[in-house]
Amino acid sequence: MNELESILNRATEIAERASEIALSYFRQAILIEMKDNMTPVTVADKKTEENIRTELSLAFPGFGICGEEFGDEGRDQELVWTVDPIDGTKSFIKGIPLFGTLIGLLQNGTPIMGIMVLPALRETYTAAQGLGTFCNGHQVHVSNKTNLESSFISIGDIDCFEASGKMKGLHRFMDKAEFVRGYTDCFGHACVIRGGIDAMIDPVVSLWDIAPLACLIKEAGGEYFSFSGKETIHDSSFITCGPGLKNEILTTLG
Repeated sequence: MNELESILNRATEIAERASEIALSYFRQAILIEMKDNMTPVTVADKKTEENIRTELSLAFPGFGICGEEFGDEGRDQELVWTVDPIDGTKSFIKGIPLFGTLIGLLQNGTPIMGIMVLPALRETYTAAQGLGTFCNGHQVHVSNKTNLESSFISIGDIDCFEASGKMKGLHRFMDKAEFVRGYTDCFGHACVIRGGIDAMIDPVVSLWDIAPLACLIKEAGGEYFSFSGKETIHDSSFITCGPGLKNEILTTLG
């Protein structure tokens, strides 16, 4: 077992334990607050991230941490964890079981590890650079579709397409692709990672949403990129797909 694999195994244990904290609040009566950006946050988000940050700090002293709820610590370090305690808080609040706990690891800003736990579905996705992507211990791969006409596309929130100026592109997708459905947040990307759907388009994202997904999709044989076409996690949009669809996706989005 190499060092990266050892780090992955330890961080996966931390993610799975923390996701059980989130799950313990699921479909319970909890206080909902609105952040400055008008997105919701709950005690479940805060308690889950607090646990992850504590556990990561103890297990990996000297690593930085960038989290959704409690900001940055050591962001200038070579190795920085990204933490999204509950990706899909709106789904979580509504009792929809398609939310996840996300932990990523960046090396000088490049994603080298990704962990996604979907606790209500009992699925754990793991990947590290050069080690492949696994779901519950079984290796997974993206689909091999090469044209939109036979592809199943998932999308993020419709109003985010409007905000990013991509509504016309979305309509072109709806006309061209075989299916376009809204499996949002990390669950939509999980479907791409395991080959269930062929692409996922997220028009508005944050670093902690996508840093883990970048490594997961790459190690599953897929691609990730922004509306600009660049392979990056440092942008406000994020697309994942199998290796045969990137050019057509970008052309259709316009």
